[in-house]
This record gives sequence, structure tokens and C-alpha cells, in this order.
Amino acid sequence: MPFSIFPEDEVGAILRVHQDSPVPREECGWKRVAPTPSYSCTSHCERAGKCLLGLLLFLAVFCSLGSGQQELVADVHIHGNRRIPAETIRSRIFTRPGDVYDPAAIERDFNSLWNTGYFEDIRFEREQTTKGWVIHVYVKERPTIREIDYVGLNSVSKSDVLDRFKERKVGLSPESQYDPTKVKKAEVTIKELLSEHGRQFASVRTEVRPIPPSAVSVTFVVKEGPKVKVGKIRFEGNKHVNNRILRSAMKNLRPIGIPHSIFLENIFAKTYDASKLEEDTDRVRAEFQNRGYFKVVVQDPKTQIHDTGTTGFHIPLIMKGPGKAVDITIPIEEGERYRLGSITFKNNKAVPNQKALRSLFPIKDGDIVSREKIAKGLENLRKAYGELGYINFTSIPNTTFDEDKKLLLLDIDVDEGKQFFVRRIEFQGNTTTRDKVIRREIALEEGQQYNQRLWELSLLRLNQLGYFDTLKPNDPNVTDKRLDEKNGLVDLTLKVKEKGKNQIGLNGGVSGLAGAFIGISYSTNNFLGLGETLSVQASIGNLQRNLSFGFTEPYLFDRPIQAGFTVYTQKYNFNQARETAILTGQQISLPSPLNHLLT
Repeated sequence: MPFSIFPEDEVGAILRVHQDSPVPREECGWKRVAPTPSYSCTSHCERAGKCLLGLLLFLAVFCSLGSGQQELVADVHIHGNRRIPAETIRSRIFTRPGDVYDPAAIERDFNSLWNTGYFEDIRFEREQTTKGWVIHVYVKERPTIREIDYVGLNSVSKSDVLDRFKERKVGLSPESQYDPTKVKKAEVTIKELLSEHGRQFASVRTEVRPIPPSAVSVTFVVKEGPKVKVGKIRFEGNKHVNNRILRSAMKNLRPIGIPHSIFLENIFAKTYDASKLEEDTDRVRAEFQNRGYFKVVVQDPKTQIHDTGTTGFHIPLIMKGPGKAVDITIPIEEGERYRLGSITFKNNKAVPNQKALRSLFPIKDGDIVSREKIAKGLENLRKAYGELGYINFTSIPNTTFDEDKKLLLLDIDVDEGKQFFVRRIEFQGNTTTRDKVIRREIALEEGQQYNQRLWELSLLRLNQLGYFDTLKPNDPNVTDKRLDEKNGLVDLTLKVKEKGKNQIGLNGGVSGLAGAFIGISYSTNNFLGLGETLSVQASIGNLQRNLSFGFTEPYLFDRPIQAGFTVYTQKYNFNQARETAILTGQQISLPSPLNHLLT
């Protein structure tokens, strides 16, 4: 456009002026025309210089504006979403209209959308416009699971599978998004559950059927296979402890029968569960150590699977059908039998009396070593220090052996920790019950030395009230302890969960003695959250009427003094002739005046 304002010969003259300077006036014009004042060399050079300067400035401004607009993000468009709103997708994208276009930011937005797990395909495209770049985001949502079905599942119920899904946090449920990873985890979980019920050879296959427009149906096809039972349980290397004692120690896999009987001890075989075999192996080891064989070595069990039952025709309940069984063989090296030599303590500064600590162990020097009794003594030691406020108390038992005398020497390294005092006692979850009702049952007081036994006693007293779900002393979800190690203070937070405290009853009927009646009753053991007992009962009929009202205050004047009262009224319309007739089955007819006197 700027070149159109000049004739062609003038443009050529302009270019010529810039190439040859200075130029004699007569040579300024390169067109062959007669020299006249209007086309002098001076006028052409001045006009050409001004026009060229304006043209260069215009082009510079235009290019700078165009390049600046192309580097900006003009808009972000979402495509392909069906169930998820576009605003939800935009909230996951950090790039906004007006931002400078940055490939690194686009990559960040892609990763942010992908990590949501909502989509199975994501594509970013850009379009250049006069206003800048337009970002197009194409998504393909994961299909929604419309239904989940189980085919061939007989050994366990569907509710058992759902409970196991919840326990393992599978995250697979109807109306959730289909995720192949979660489906594979569900298959493993189902196989694990079936394995616990003796279906070691079970197989699980998943069938996914699309349901238009954007849903799927997931079906788990289960082939349980034969049920695996526990076959024979053998022990090798046990010389001083017989097989029956060791077999009875295996609580998970031992056969069902009459204990301590010769012929009826192994009547029914239990279902084989490989995950529980390790627990039973440890119980066998503990049985030896409780009998003094402290260095016993129980090696890994050997298992052998074999077919059982009749493969062809068989009579139910008489002949066993085809199945499988696992024979278990446990190799054992008993070692020597030891007696207890002594129990000593070190680093016990708070309780320097060795005899007092030694008395907590229910085993004497010279007795056969028992793992169970030593564990009981360590637990008593922990409780004893807990009563003195040592919350972080730990004990590390170190054993040495006197091989000549066959003695076990037990040296307990005591780590007492710091002694704690109670700073605050708070309560959570008591939406109805007042704090003072709970606090008066707490045997500990703020400012007092912490005592684990008193805290357990307090929880026992609260359980006896019946206001809350069962409170367990060692449950971290019940007692929250915040320790101030520097100052030796502890804040206790008791978390409770209220349970139903009101009882409402409605009754009615017809009786020959009482006639027709209807009754209603109401009772609560925690009236208005104050721990008071209130009961109201009313029964009204055509022959009798009973009304009662009772109230009990367990802490009168905030003292452990129980006081209460019951107010009642009863009215009964007694007709002797009628009652006699009902009781004897005879009808008595009396003259009208006498009948009137009896009534």
C-alpha cells in the first residue's frame, strides 16, 4: 500500500537517490524527461527520504505488534468431555487466556490432567489466530462402570468380596471410572480371598462389556477349582515333645476333633491357608521354648499337594468326591534344654531395687525356661513403670547361655525415658454427654503424675456407664497422647463415640382380667447428657390404669451420692363376679340389686 502513492518512475528515483549520494541535480532523475521546476532533483530527494522513513517505521511497528500477539494465549477450548464439566477440566489447567505461550506450561497442564485418572486419552493442539494462540484440549473420558457382576463365586459371598475390597482399598465400585489397574488389583484380591478359603487353584478372569454411550459392565469370571484341605501334619527331629502336643499348638491348621482323645482327635480336616502356616510355625517354636528348648530351630515347612477322594462315581456323604490335600512336614532341631540362671537389670535409675523388679517375673531361678513367663514378666515391668509416669519406657532383654550348666542368664537393659505429668485432659466426640460427666469418671487429674493403671481404670468405668462404644486402653484411636519431651508434660485426648441412650416401647392387647389396654414407655440413662436416669411409663385400659415416673441422680451435689424417686398411680376396676366366672369357667347370675352391690 505505501508504494501505490508514488508513480513508478518516482519510486525508481527514490531508490536511485539512496544508492548514489551526492548526485548532481541533473542526474537525480533516472527517467528521460525534460527538466522543469516541478521535477527538480531537490524536490524528488526530499519527498523520497520522508516517505522511506515513514514506511520503515510503519513496518517496524506492525511487525512488533504481530509478533507480540502470536506469543500470547488467546483462549482455551475443551473438546470431547461428556460427563466431566469443562470448568472442572479448566480448573486442572494452569494456562489462562492472556498468558504468554510456554511449551513447558503446556506440558505441565498435560501431566496435571493425566494424573487425575479421569481420562484414557488426552491431546493438546494449538491454532494461530490474529489474537494469538488458541489451545484446543481433546479428551476421552474413561468409561463409567455401570455394574459389577461375579460369575462362579460360591465359596465366599459377594459381601465378603466387597469387605475385602474396602480393606485393601481397591476403589472399584459401580458408578466409578473404569481403571484397568484397579481391575487387576481386584482380581488379585479375589484370588487371595479364595486362597484363604482353601481354593488355592482358583483363577479369575475379567470380562468388560461396553454399554453405550460411555459405560461398561465388568464381570469377574471365577473358576474356584477343588478345595484344598490340610492332609497329614508331620514333625521331624522332635525327640522330647510328641507330635500331639505340637499339632495342638497349630491353632490355624490343626484338625477338628475331641482334644486329648486317641481316636477322635482328628475327625475333620481344616481348609488349607498358606498365609496362616507361618503363624502356626511360630506357635510350634513357642511351644518348644516354653518347655526350655530356647535354641530350637524350626525350619521352613515342606508342603506336598496330592489328590484325594474318588474321581468317578461316588455316594454323597459316604464317599468323598475329588479334591486335593496338602501334607505338611516341619523339620525341627530341638537343641539343649535350659533352666533360668538369673535375671538382672541395668540402667534402672527410677527403681533401683532389683528385688522389686525381679518379683514382677512369674518364674524362679532354676526353673525350666519359659518364653511365655518371660514375656509376662516384661509386660508387668512395662505396666509398673507406666504407673510411675514413664510413658516411653522400653526394655531390651539380652540372653547369655552357660553351656556347662545349661543355664540361661537374662540381662534386661532398661530405658526408662522421661517421667511425665498430666497437663490437659480433653474429650472429643461427646456430642450429647457433658464433659463433667466424663471427667468425674476419670481417676487421673490434671497436674498429677501420669499413671497408666489409673487411665485404664478410668476407661473401664466409662465402659460401665454404657454411654459410648467400647473404649480400649491400647487403641490409638481412643487415646491420643501429645508429649512435651522438654517439660515432661502430656496432653490426653479421649475420643469417644456416643451410642443410643433412649428406649421407647409401645404395647397393647386384650386380656380377660385386664380388658383392652394400650401402653407406652420411655427411658434414658443419660438424660440431657447429664448422666441422669429418667423413666416414664403409662398403660391405660377399660379395666385398669397404671402411670409411673422415675428419676435417678447418680452424683448428688457433684458427689458420688446416688439419689432418686419413683411416683406412680394405679387404678383397677375389680368385678368379683366377673373375675370368678373367668377363673372358674362358670357363669354366675345374680339378682340385679346384688349385682349392683358387688360392682
